[in-house]
Amino acid sequence: MKTVTLITGDQVRISSSGYSVRPGKGRKVQFSAIRKKDHLMVLPSDAAPLIARGLLDERLFDVTQLIEWKYDDAHRKDVPVIARTTGAAAATFRLSGAPAPSWRSGALGLAAVKVPKEDATTAWQALSGGANARSLAGGVGRLWLDGRRMPSLDKSVAQVGAPEAWKSGYTGKGVTVAVLDTGYDPAHPDLKGVVTHSKSFSSDEPDVNDHVGHGTHVASTIAGTGAASGGKYRGVAPDAKIAVGKVLGEFGGSESEIAAGMEWAANEVKAKVVNMSLGGADTQTLDPLEEAVNVLSERTGALFVIAAGNAGAVPGAVGSLGSADAALTVGAVDKQDQMAEFSSRGPRVGDGAIKPEITAPGVDITAAVPGGAEGAYDAYSGTSMATPHVAGAAAILAQRQPDWRGERLKSALISSATPKTDADAFAQGAGRLEAAKALTQTVVTLPGNVSAVLRYPHEKGQQTTKTITYTNTGDAPVTFDLAIAPVGGGALPKGVLSLSADRVTVPAKGEASVTVTVAADGITPGAYAGVVTATAGDTVVRTLAGAYVEPESYDLTVTTKGGAPGQAGYVVAVNFETEWLEFIELRDGAGTVRLPAGEWYLRALVSEGEDKATIAQPPPFRLSEQTRQVTFDLAAGKEVVQTIDDPAARRDAQGVSAIQRKGDAWIGFYLLALEGKIFVVPSQVPGLSFMAQSTLVKADTTPSPYRYDLVNTVEGGLPGDPVYTSRRADLAKVTATYRGAGVPASGAALVGRLDDWLIDTPVRVPAKLVHYRSVVKGLKWGSQLSLYDESGGQTIQDSGREVTRGSHTELWNTAVLGAAQSPWSLRERDLLQLDSTLFSDSGAGRAGWEDNSSVALTLAKDGKELAREACEPPFAGICFIGTEVPPEESVYTATMSGRRQVPYASLSTAVDAKLTFRSGSTAEITPLSLLHVRMAPQGLDELNRARRSVLTPIRLLVERPGVASDKIRPKAEVSFDEGRTWRAAPVARVHGQWTALVRNPAAGDFVSLRVSAGSGDTTFAQTVIRAYGLTS
Repeated sequence: MKTVTLITGDQVRISSSGYSVRPGKGRKVQFSAIRKKDHLMVLPSDAAPLIARGLLDERLFDVTQLIEWKYDDAHRKDVPVIARTTGAAAATFRLSGAPAPSWRSGALGLAAVKVPKEDATTAWQALSGGANARSLAGGVGRLWLDGRRMPSLDKSVAQVGAPEAWKSGYTGKGVTVAVLDTGYDPAHPDLKGVVTHSKSFSSDEPDVNDHVGHGTHVASTIAGTGAASGGKYRGVAPDAKIAVGKVLGEFGGSESEIAAGMEWAANEVKAKVVNMSLGGADTQTLDPLEEAVNVLSERTGALFVIAAGNAGAVPGAVGSLGSADAALTVGAVDKQDQMAEFSSRGPRVGDGAIKPEITAPGVDITAAVPGGAEGAYDAYSGTSMATPHVAGAAAILAQRQPDWRGERLKSALISSATPKTDADAFAQGAGRLEAAKALTQTVVTLPGNVSAVLRYPHEKGQQTTKTITYTNTGDAPVTFDLAIAPVGGGALPKGVLSLSADRVTVPAKGEASVTVTVAADGITPGAYAGVVTATAGDTVVRTLAGAYVEPESYDLTVTTKGGAPGQAGYVVAVNFETEWLEFIELRDGAGTVRLPAGEWYLRALVSEGEDKATIAQPPPFRLSEQTRQVTFDLAAGKEVVQTIDDPAARRDAQGVSAIQRKGDAWIGFYLLALEGKIFVVPSQVPGLSFMAQSTLVKADTTPSPYRYDLVNTVEGGLPGDPVYTSRRADLAKVTATYRGAGVPASGAALVGRLDDWLIDTPVRVPAKLVHYRSVVKGLKWGSQLSLYDESGGQTIQDSGREVTRGSHTELWNTAVLGAAQSPWSLRERDLLQLDSTLFSDSGAGRAGWEDNSSVALTLAKDGKELAREACEPPFAGICFIGTEVPPEESVYTATMSGRRQVPYASLSTAVDAKLTFRSGSTAEITPLSLLHVRMAPQGLDELNRARRSVLTPIRLLVERPGVASDKIRPKAEVSFDEGRTWRAAPVARVHGQWTALVRNPAAGDFVSLRVSAGSGDTTFAQTVIRAYGLTS
């Protein structure tokens, strides 16, 4: 179970059985959810239009991404955001309901704020201005999630010509290079006297020490002295000075901390060069860090040298910040100057510009790492390693040309690069870095990279121009022969890129310009990359030139008719062929967006306050010159109504889902209305699966003694008559008994389609609740029980099951609550994730967590601790370890410890488990093969109590995924003094099950149990204090 509080204050709980939403205090909104690939986005109805308008970062609602970045409630008590401040508010900006900004920049117009999750509803109300707001309030122009960025880590100095530069007397002396990374090792011999400034911006690791190794490696590649190797591993610019800005920790760094480090490096330290071997995914919009690169470059003249990323040979994979215009973006080659397989390729997302612009060695680069003399160096690979080679070369060039600004340094390095591989410019830019050549070359261009976009329609003669200016710093004129061609060989389509001259003379100490014309006549749409080569004898000057000829595209206009005044909504446009997903805001019933021609699926969601929501999806259409407008007729909407032949039943909640499939691709859309009505506009759409789900309870009765979960499905579109009546006799009847953990308590039973919305009904345990569920072939129902107070609670979930007509029973919250197999304990390649399900009941296949517990986890291999995690209430609902481990199969030891003192449970106050298991690298996500033993005392009452002085049989259920475990004999021990003393409990096979026999004492209130099983590499041992209670 993972819980995520959104910026709106709404709380999403996600588990392997499904997800549920708890609206923030006083909020009456609908919720829609979108599933695309492996990501789940949950959108409150008052936030979705702001996303469509571009005012709100959609990552704020990407629940999957928030969990991956550890922004869930188990790890953070706040929602970190970056606000674009506007007007006079910039200097004094403060978000209502939140503390003062942790960082602000007047120059960038940005402020970082950590919104407490407990105050998020208040902050959102002040920020959004209400359900029908069309803009943000409080001096906020735009709001982003303060996301995470990671290091770009997946015979180099000589390979780039640095020793030749040293012979000329240029070693970077007098130049400061800022390294924004994971810190550095102050004790490393190679960096002694090299680092002149250091500061940590990381809230996770406030010291400047490098606990990862990445920053030390990067810094020494730039300017390490090689002292620990007798000079063998010197940096590219060994006499440069380093300013270390620690912006990353073990789990990366927040975007606001990175931006703060960038400002420090450029404005305070006044670094000439800033190395950033880090990044994240790029989008078509300008993000805060890309903007910071551009603004700081312009204002300070610093050159930001940034890694392209390690996404591999996928078009359009260059990451942000390397995607910024002003960045000198670096790809990686190996020692033979061939493209590294991992190096991210262009073109840039959105406009097809050429990125990366240059390459450098990035495979098996040996440089300094934290540690003593024996471990002073290690070999790393990644564009992270290529980037500091270029930064070092920039420092050498800046020593020779101290008056040059970053833009000219960038152009000089690009223009002197040499292609060494047949890869195109979208892979290698202008070629591999040539540090010595950059020093001696007297002619450079400005800019070093030009590109242009030609928008559709492409009328005859459509073209645009870009100017390249050659500057000659030498004492003699130079005449160049000019040509334009692809990097790496081949040919460009005739006419797409052309030059105004085939020869140019650049006067001594002077300039000359050439025009690059980008034309679309007869050109197949797409991105094209070339290089303008100016040749004069042995002198070759290169300039990148890119063209993006937009494919057939149109401004799509979507409109609604028949809606009420004040409606708010959005349209999602999906192209399955290109995997393009676009939000379109509906303002006053209309919205426009530019999209490529092709087949598009459109789905509209329009809300009329909290009382009504309408979903419409027409058949897919082909966007073309003739079809550029789609109208949604809201008046044609039909109310979704699901009833039962029980006059006392009333609707408690309603949801619909619409899953669109095409081939192997699909996208899911879900809408939950806790209040109000849902309407659908009838349509016939191939591949569209519609499902309506309603929960009904007994009117005017809390808690209700029963609930109905009704499901109706339609294939091939949205239903024309979504009114459904069910008979109770046709439903499955599931009588669920909910025990108390020693005491009565309040909670909720949650039920829904597995991996879909789960809807809750209040219960007061001990209790019985009769569930009537629709019988639908292939539909699995997921269930949960939550017991809680105002700060959180205990959750138990099952793995889902299909139901049949007739009567069934379920028993929940049965002692002993303890450790069990978690659906989140996984191995994928070399990442091992271990989850703590320490409060699972005795039901087979169930898993359970406790928010209000203190949990500690450790993971060790060969007696050496690899990772440790501790979580405290009220955010310990899930505590897990995720860490990289060696690929070879090894034996691991895990310990788990949980403690709780809660008003809704007096049992399982202390749970300790120890497991050993084998694990090796896997090609795909694979559950860990862990051994567990569930303890199930028989004959307990509704509060999980046995009678004193009687014999209690305790079934011992041995579980291990994929392994027949009935032959594994467990051992058991019992304590009647809460673990101070223990005695063995006999274990035997009774009715085919391992069973321990415990004679309960004549006095006392609790029995504690200890169990163990397994041998060798796979073992399990667990101690539970207050396993079950005693009564007369």
